[in-house]
Order: sequence, then C-alpha cells, then structure tokens
Amino acid sequence: MTSHDYQRLSSELLARRLPTGDWDGHLASSAVSTATAAIALHELDPVRHTQPVAAACQWLADTQLADGSWGDSPESPPNLTASLLSTAALMRAETNPAAADQARKYLTAHLGEFSPAAIRAAILKKYGQDLTFSVPILALCTATGLLNDGEHPWEKMPQLPFELALLPRACYRFLNLRVVSYALPALIAIGVAQATQARPGLTTAFRRRLIPAVLRRLTRLQPPSGGFLEAAPLTAFCLICLAAANRRDHQVAQAAERFLLTTVRSDGSWPIDTSLAQWCTALAAKATAPVLPAAERDALAELIQQRQFDTVHPFTGAQPGGWAWTHQSGAVPDADDTAAALIALHALQPGRPTPAITKGCTWLMHLQNRDGGIPTFCRGWGKLPFDRSCPDLSAHAFHALNLWRDTLPPRRRRQAGRCQQRILDFLARNQQPDGSFLPLWFGEQLSPNGQAPVYGTAVVLENLSGLTAPWCLRARDYLLSAQLPSGAWGADARTDAPARFLFTARAVAALAASPDPDADEAIQRGLDFLRTAPPDPDDLPPEPVGLYFSQLWYSEQLYPLIFLSRAFLAASRRQNPASG
Repeated sequence: MTSHDYQRLSSELLARRLPTGDWDGHLASSAVSTATAAIALHELDPVRHTQPVAAACQWLADTQLADGSWGDSPESPPNLTASLLSTAALMRAETNPAAADQARKYLTAHLGEFSPAAIRAAILKKYGQDLTFSVPILALCTATGLLNDGEHPWEKMPQLPFELALLPRACYRFLNLRVVSYALPALIAIGVAQATQARPGLTTAFRRRLIPAVLRRLTRLQPPSGGFLEAAPLTAFCLICLAAANRRDHQVAQAAERFLLTTVRSDGSWPIDTSLAQWCTALAAKATAPVLPAAERDALAELIQQRQFDTVHPFTGAQPGGWAWTHQSGAVPDADDTAAALIALHALQPGRPTPAITKGCTWLMHLQNRDGGIPTFCRGWGKLPFDRSCPDLSAHAFHALNLWRDTLPPRRRRQAGRCQQRILDFLARNQQPDGSFLPLWFGEQLSPNGQAPVYGTAVVLENLSGLTAPWCLRARDYLLSAQLPSGAWGADARTDAPARFLFTARAVAALAASPDPDADEAIQRGLDFLRTAPPDPDDLPPEPVGLYFSQLWYSEQLYPLIFLSRAFLAASRRQNPASG
C-alpha cells in the first residue's frame, strides 16, 4: 500500500515537470510584495504605471480580509506589516477608497490611533534591534506621506550608515551591523534617500559627496534581471528610495522598474520571490529519482550542475561552488540550496563524483562558522536571525558532506570529517531542553512565536539518520511525543496544535529513516493521516510554512507533492529495505 501511495504521488510530481525536465513551482501571491511594488511604480511615474498600479490595488482590495486587514498571503491571518503596506498603497494610489478607508479603520483600532508616531512606534517594536525590515517600511511610509508630521520626516527613523558599503566586505563582520547580509542594497538606497532629504550641514554635505560612489556599488550589486534577491519587496524598497532621492533616471532604478513589470502576475499581484525553481527541483529530484529512467536522471543531474555558481558572487562575495534557490540571476548561493543540490546529485548519480560536487562540498565547508554551525549566506557576518548558524541548515550540510566525503580528494576528505564533527558538536549544544531543534527558514504562522520545532527536529533527524548519540535519541523522543491523536503532527508538542500535512510528512520521513523499531507505530499513524489528503494535492488547503526574511510567510504549490512523496518513499524503504 505504501509503495502504491508513493507511485501515485511521484507520478503526479513527475507530471509537473517543465519541458526542460526540472520543476518551477508556484509561490503564493503576497500582499507585501504587491503593495511595495505598486508603491514603487507609482513613486517612479504614476502616469506611466497607471494600469499596473491600479491592478495591484484591485488585487489588494479583492484579498482584503473582513476586518480590513491583510496577511502575508491570501490564506494568512492578519498582521501589522502586510496591513500597513497595503494601506499605504491604497491611500497613495487613490483607486480604491472604500478598501483604503476600511484598512485605516483596522489600523486605527490596532494601533490606538492612525498617526505617524503610532506607526513608527509599532514598527520599531515589532522588529526590535533588527533594522533589516523596519527601516525600509518606515522609509516607504515616509515616501508616501504617512509619516509626514513636520519637517524632515526622513530624520525621524534610524539612520542607516550607507557609507559603510564602501568598505571592504571583510570588514562587515566586525561592524555589528543591525541589518543582515542580504539587505545591503536596501542599506545603500535608504541611506542615499536619507542623505538627500537631510537638513544641510557638514555631516550631510560629507554624506552627499559619497552618494555617487555608493550608487556605483549598488549598480555592481544589481543582477542582470534587475531584481535584488529576485524579490519584489527588496527591489521595490530600493526603487522607492531612489525616487525619493530624485534619482528616477538612474540605471538601478530603470532596471528595478523592468524587473517589477516583468514579474507581475496576470491578476496584478507579485509573489514574495520570483520562484523557488532550483530548490523545488533539488527536492523533487530526490523524491523521484527511484522512478526516473537512467537517461532522465543523467539529464537532470547535468542541469543541476549547470546551475552551480562558477564565479565570485558580487552580492555576498561567495566563492564559486554554491547553488541558490532559483536559477534566475538575482539569486544568491546559500547553504540550504547547496546541500539540497548535492543530495539530489547523489540520488540521481550515486557514487559518480564530479568537479562540481567537489566544489560544492568545499563551498559548504568554507561557510562554517566559528561555532561549528552553518549559516545561510555568509560566514561570520553577524548574530541577527538570518545570518546566524542554525540547526536545520547545519544538519542538511552534514548529510550532503556525508554522502560525498569518501569520494573527495584526500585533503578535502579530512576537512569534511572535521567539519562534520564540528557540526555535530554545534547541534548537541543547540538542542532545546525538550529535545527539539528550531528551524530558521520554516515555521508556523499560527504559533505564538512562529516557531515549528517539529519541522526543525524532523530535518535534523532525517539528515542524521543512523546516528545514535543520546541527543539524537532525545530528538526522536520529542518527535514521538509531539504526535497528535489524529496521527498527524503540528508545529510543536501542543495538543491543540493545528495538524499540518507538511509537518506530518517531514516527521514521517525522519522517523522512517531511523533504525528504531519503536517508531513503527507512529510512522503508520502518520501515514494513515497523510492518506486523508485529497487525491489531487492542489485541493489541499495551503499551508504557509515557509518563512521568508523578516517574518514573511508563504506557501509553495509543489511542497505537498514533494514532501508527501518523500514520506511514502522513506516508509516504503523502511518496510522493504531491498527496494532502496
């Protein structure tokens, strides 16, 4: 029965391939992306962009919740950021007055009053010491007039030291910046706007003299697509600030405009990122490799290897050898996607090392932080959330290295062994008291703290299958204790945690990879719950478990097919080891 379930799901997953043999996926449309893109195009030229701005505002009006708010995606609960940015777009464009009025009423009730002071205080409180998203939001609200409560409103927000972008990249890790590595374009663009709008003085004069140099730096950071990180919000924030700095004709602004106009969807909305094409391809390749014909496995492996970065990345300074979440030019190599690519290549062509694999393993090892863990983009950048070491990425990297270590040249083989041991030490130190692990890029939007320890623990266990250290057993025990009476798993061990197909699939796959026979009953109960999913995975209620930077949630259409396929594959192999 389990094998039949896998055959059905993997066949459906294979049917979703593009003609090129890979997968693209479909990210949920985002209120944050749509609002920021609409504002950026309006600030650049409201006349030329009347149509896309009106379409975006209509999409916002159509997806507005009953209380006048918005969530990150249409299926998400209300939140302050999405509601504030959507309100700003509707008020600025003046195309949907009824929706704008309802949105203002929601924010007034939420903030106590709809005023510049209340908006500033709420945004700064929400994001705390991390200025990565709070200052861009405040900059957008200032540019659209929401924060204009007197003279020089650009000075009433934290000032970003854009001139630091002129320093060598190696210096950044020592500066204790309050923005994360991928926010460098926003730091530059907002700083330029702040310097342009500042009151005259010696400091202002000095900063303005640096503007041409930092704009040259920004130009070098911008990819050919024009989209920073292939993300509409980051690109839109930069465009808004360049318009506020009276640099609408700058080549960065023009390229950002092209990116927004070419990535808008037919309904007027934008997703949080262009796509997760490479990430979905790597995960789907691992899930379908057993049923792919040999020629198709080889072709897919070749395609994945072609997407490896072979030059130093201008954004992070990353050396050649990594992979990103998409093959579009604005993507940045990162640990999770590099590990996923290496694991997929092993599933497609086990025991067939190539120079790309050696470079990929070396790239991962060079990313390792001093604490032994693996960060996302940059080694040693800082301690803000998305630049720190984390258990899920570290375990993923451990597994990728474990698959290929014995095929590496002797020196790299020894280096991989040391790297893996340091990862294990990091994981042992960073396990939660209840035995769980906290993931970085996935969570549960309905949890009080947004965390999903079930997901993080499942990722660690699956990637460390076969290890029997006491802390690994504690992680297994946590997963077993967190199973709900229905057989499903939610985000955590709460008995009232909402059941999630994706969390259940990850937990089943993790336990199925374990040699522990005590997990058999839990696995079977999990499989029984997964079988209650609609035959067509597209009929599943969206589960926004993906966490983008700065607490932005999204759902991906391919996730259910990918993760359910992997769960049934792992269970099938457990029941019949010879089939694996």
